[in-house]
Amino acid sequence: MTEDAVKVAVRIRPLIKSEHERGCQTCLDVVPGEPQIVVCNTAKAFTFNYVFSPNVTQEEFYNTAVKNMVENIFQGYNVTILAYGQTGSGKTHSMGTNYIEEEDMGIIPRSVNDIFDIISSKEDWSFKVTVSFMELYQEQLYDLLTDKQRNQSIVEIRDDGKNIKIAGLVAKEVKTATEALNCLTQGSLGRATGATAMNAQSSRSHAIYTLCVYQHKKNDLNTATTAKFHLVDLAGSERSKKTQATGERFKEGVNINRGLLALGNVISQLGEGGPAAYVGYRDSKLTRLLQDSLGGNSITLMIACVSPADYNLDETLSTLRYADRACKIKNKPVVNQDPQIAEINRLNKLVQELKLALVDNEIKVSCPLEHQELHTKNQCLQKKIRDLTEKLNSNLIEAVVMYERAELAEQAREKIQTDMIKILEESKKLLDDFDKDPNKHNEHRSRLEALYLKILDIQNDQKKTSEELIKISSDNANTFTINSEDDPEQTCMDEVCSPDSLDDFHEKQEEHTLLQAKRNDEVQNINKELAIKESLIHQLLKSSSLTIDYSKEIQEMEQEIKTLQIEKEELLQALQNVQANNAKSKLAENRRKKVQELEKKITELRRKISEQDRIVKTKEKQDQQIRNLSNEMHVLKQTRIKLIRQMRNESDRFTKWKESKEKELNRLKNQNRKQMNEVTRLKLWHSKQETVFKRKMEEAFAVNKRLKEALDLQKRVRKEKMNTNTDKIQNWLTQEIEISVSTIDAEYSLEKLMQDRASLACMLEKFQNDDDVNGTKIAELTEFLDLRNTQITDLQQKIVESDQESRAHTRWQKVHTMEGAKIALELLFKHVTESRRKQCVKEYEYNELQGKYELLQARLNEYRVKEKERRMSKQLALNDTHNIKEYESEDNSKLKEKLEFYKQKCEELEHTLPRKIQNKENVKPKAIKDVQVEDIHSETDDSTIEDDVEKDPDWTRTPLYNRIRSLLDTTKSSSLDRNSLKRTSDGDAKCNCKTSCATRICRCRKNKIICGSNCKCVEDQCQNRDKKNLNRTLFMDQSKEDEKAENDEFLKKPRLVE
Repeated sequence: MTEDAVKVAVRIRPLIKSEHERGCQTCLDVVPGEPQIVVCNTAKAFTFNYVFSPNVTQEEFYNTAVKNMVENIFQGYNVTILAYGQTGSGKTHSMGTNYIEEEDMGIIPRSVNDIFDIISSKEDWSFKVTVSFMELYQEQLYDLLTDKQRNQSIVEIRDDGKNIKIAGLVAKEVKTATEALNCLTQGSLGRATGATAMNAQSSRSHAIYTLCVYQHKKNDLNTATTAKFHLVDLAGSERSKKTQATGERFKEGVNINRGLLALGNVISQLGEGGPAAYVGYRDSKLTRLLQDSLGGNSITLMIACVSPADYNLDETLSTLRYADRACKIKNKPVVNQDPQIAEINRLNKLVQELKLALVDNEIKVSCPLEHQELHTKNQCLQKKIRDLTEKLNSNLIEAVVMYERAELAEQAREKIQTDMIKILEESKKLLDDFDKDPNKHNEHRSRLEALYLKILDIQNDQKKTSEELIKISSDNANTFTINSEDDPEQTCMDEVCSPDSLDDFHEKQEEHTLLQAKRNDEVQNINKELAIKESLIHQLLKSSSLTIDYSKEIQEMEQEIKTLQIEKEELLQALQNVQANNAKSKLAENRRKKVQELEKKITELRRKISEQDRIVKTKEKQDQQIRNLSNEMHVLKQTRIKLIRQMRNESDRFTKWKESKEKELNRLKNQNRKQMNEVTRLKLWHSKQETVFKRKMEEAFAVNKRLKEALDLQKRVRKEKMNTNTDKIQNWLTQEIEISVSTIDAEYSLEKLMQDRASLACMLEKFQNDDDVNGTKIAELTEFLDLRNTQITDLQQKIVESDQESRAHTRWQKVHTMEGAKIALELLFKHVTESRRKQCVKEYEYNELQGKYELLQARLNEYRVKEKERRMSKQLALNDTHNIKEYESEDNSKLKEKLEFYKQKCEELEHTLPRKIQNKENVKPKAIKDVQVEDIHSETDDSTIEDDVEKDPDWTRTPLYNRIRSLLDTTKSSSLDRNSLKRTSDGDAKCNCKTSCATRICRCRKNKIICGSNCKCVEDQCQNRDKKNLNRTLFMDQSKEDEKAENDEFLKKPRLVE
C-alpha cells in the first residue's frame, strides 16, 4: 500500500448536567450532510473525515468510522485507533474499555466481535489470536494481564533497530470473543482511575489494548501474515484550575499533560515538517509506543472527542487544531509478511524498477571524474576477481583429477598388498608341504599355477588402473583447453551480454567455485584424518607384533615352570628320604639349596607370566582399537569417494552449462553486430541532438546566472532594510505584548462572567421551581442571563480571533536576523523590569490601603457598637414604661441575661479597640482624602453599605443596573417570605418555623397574627400563640435583625465589558 493519511473522526458529546447548571451554551455546530464542524459566532471551520453530532449512537458511530478498518487486519496491515481529547470528553465511553451493556458497547468490544466473526467465516485459513493490555501511568508501563502484583508488573520498552518491543509483556492466546473481552474486563479493573471536579471516574493513565492476529492458508505457509490491532484510550488533558486536583491527583495530571504535550509536538512535527524534519518520538514513552501508529507502519484512525460547552472552548479548539494537523500525517502501511519472503518480493520489485529506469534513461548522463575513476577501478578489480576465480576453478578441477588418481592408486595398492599377503602365505605353505613331502610334484605344480594366475590378475588390474589414470588426465587436459579458449572470448562476452546476464553468469561461476572449494577442503580434512588414523594403526600393529613375541615367551616360561616344578618335587622327595635316614651329608645340604633356588626361579617365572598376561590383555584392547580405526577409515574413504564423485559430477554439469552459454554467446555475437550498426546510426543522430541540447543548456546557465545575481541583490537590499527596521520590531513587539495581555484580561473577565452566569442560572432554576415568584422577575432574570451569554460569546469570539496558540508558533518567525533578535530581547527585558517595578509599587500601595481599610473598619465597628447600645437602651426604656410587670416574668429574666452578655461584649470591644487603632496608626499611610463616617440614626435595619460609584473608574451606569438592584431586593424579601410563610388551600397563612417564633422571621408575627393549628412550629416552644405577646417587640427579635444586618454581603454591581 502507498502512503495513507491518518483518518480523523470528531465526536461531540452532549451537554452534561453540571454544564446545564452552569448555564453553558453550545459552541459547536455540525454542517448537515458534510463532515465539517463550525465554531459558533466565529469564522473558524474544520473539515475531517468524519464528524458526529451529540445524538449519534454507539452503533452508528462504529459502523461509519471503524467497521471498514477491521477488514484491513486480515489483509496483513497493522491498524491503530486512538482516542484524543480533554478529560471528561467521552474517550473511554467511545473506546469501550469499561465493558458494559450491548447497546452502549464501545469500539473495542464491537471490533473484537467482528474479528472473531470474520475468523469463523474463513474456514480454509488457520488463525492464532493473542491479546495484550497495558497502561502508561506516571511514566511507568504496567502489564494489566499479568498475575503478579502491581509493583512487579512493570515492563520496559526495547528497540531492536526496526520495531518497538515490550519486554516481558503477557500475550494471552484467545479462541473466542468472550475470552478476549474477559481479558479486557480483567485489565480494566486494574486501571488507575480517580475522581476530579470535571469527571467522577477520570482515567489517570493511557491504556493500550492490542490484538495480534496471525493467519495463513492451511495448505500454503507462504501466505502467512501477522497484523496488530492497537486500541488506545488516552487520558484526557486537564487544567488543575478546572479539575481542582491536589496532591497525587495533581502529579498525575502533570504527567498526563507532559505525555500529551510530547504527543502534540510529534503530531505538529509530522504534520508540518518535511522528509528530513526531526520527530521527537523519544521525548515520552507514549510517543515511543505510538511511533508506528503516527508516521509509521499502520492504518490509523484518530478519534477526537470534544465538549460542546462554551466553558471548555479553549480545550475544544486545541483538540480540533491537533486533529486538523493529524490529518496531514502520512503513514506507510505494509503487509506484515515473513521477513525473508518480503525481502525477496522487495528485491524483485526493485530489479524491475531499475530495469525500467535503464530502458527509459536513453540520454547519457555525465558523471564526475572521481566516479568514473572509481567505476574503472571497480571494473579492473572485478576482472581480477574473475581471473582468480577461473584459476581457482582450474586448480579445483586439477585437484579433482589428482584425487581420483590418488584414490585409484590407493585402491590398487591396497588390493596388491592384500593379494601379495595371500601369495606369500600360500608360497610359505607350499614350501612347508614340499619339505615334508617332496614326492607330490603334481599337487605342488597345480598350486604354483594358481599362484601364477593370481600374479597375472594383479598385473591386469595394474594395467586397468593405468588406463583409467590416462583417461582422467586426458579429460583434465581437455577441460584446461576449454578454459584457455574461453579466456579470449570472455571479453567479447562482456561486451555482448547484458549486465544482468553477466552478473548471473559470474554468480553461477562463483557459486560453483566456492562449492568445489568447500568440498576440496572437506577432502583434504578427510585425507589428514586418514593419515592420522593410518599412523595410529601402524603403531598399534608394531606393538601387536611385540605382543606376539611375548606370547611365545609365556609358553616357554610355562613349560620351564613345569620342568622346574617336577625337579623340585623330586629334590624334595629325596631330601625327605635323607632326613628320614638322619643323614647329614653334604649331598643333602646341596639339594636343600638347590630346592630354594628352584623356588626363587619359579616365583620369578610366575611374576613374568602375570606381566605377560597383562601385556596380552593390552594387545586385545589394541586389536579392538585397530578394528575401530579400520572401520572409521573405511567410512572416511567412502565419504572421500562420495565427495570426489560429487565434485566430478558438479564439474561436468558446470562444463555443460558453460557450453550452453557459449552457444548463446555465438548467438549474441550475431545480434551484437546488428546492434553495433544501429548504435552507430543512433550516435550520429545523438551527436546532432547533443549539440542542440548544449546550446539550450548554455542559454539556461546564462538565465540562471542572471537570476542568481538578481537574488543576491535582493538579499542585500533585504539585509539593508532589516538594519533600518529597529523601530518596526519595537512597535511589533509592543503590539504583541499588548495583545497577549489583553487576551489574558479577556480570559479572566470571561471566567468571572461564567461564574456570574452559573449563579444566575441557579437562581433562575429556583425561581422556575417556585410558584410564588412573579413571571416578570423570571423574564427579567432570563433577559439578564441572555445578556451574560451575549457578553460571553462576544469575549470568546475575540479570544478565538486573537488565536494566541497559532501566534505563539509563528510569532518569532518575523525576526530573521541576529540584530532583530537582540533588539527584541532588550525590549522584553525592559518591559519585564518595568512590570516588576510597577508590581512592587502596587503592592506597597495595596498594603497602605489595606491598613487604612482595617483602621476604618475598626472605627465602623466601634460606631456600630455604640449604635447598638443606644438602641438597646432605648428599647429597655420603652419596655420599662409600658409593661414593668411583664419584664419580671421568665422571658424578662432571659432578656436581662442577654443584655448583660452584650454589655460585657461591648466592654471587651472597648478595651481591644484602642490597641488595634494604635497598631494600625503605626503604618505610614499614603496621602488620601479624609473619609467621614456619619452616624446613621435609623430605626430600620435595611441599610446597606454601598460602593462609591462616582470614584470607581471602571463602573458604568446602565439602565439594566436599576432592574438588577430591584430584582435582587425582591429576591431577598421573597426568599424570607418563602422560608417562613405558606398558605393552605383555604387561603389561611401558616409558618414553618423551627424555633420559638419569637422574632420577625416568623411570618405570623410579622403579619400580626398568632400561630394556629396549620402552622408547623412546635406548640410547646412557640411564643406567638398568646395575644399578649403579639404586639411586643421582643429584644431577641431586634438583636437577630441587627446581626443579620451586620452579616449582609455587599451586592456586586454588574459591569458591561467593553
